[in-house]
Amino acid sequence: MNKAEAISNAVMSTKVREGMELAKIEVAHSMLKDELPLETISKYSKLSIEKLEELKKENE
Repeated sequence: MNKAEAISNAVMSTKVREGMELAKIEVAHSMLKDELPLETISKYSKLSIEKLEELKKENE
């Protein structure tokens, strides 16, 4: 693998992780809207309670 391929792979990997994080946040927003308990949302979204509290405040 040359340097350009390595950089390309690293960028793609970062983009995939960012996309996965955004998907988790979208799911969490829906669950917050349905007023599910933070513990339940955290269990299924794998987001921290602290992050969920931030998202909840943003939606208020």
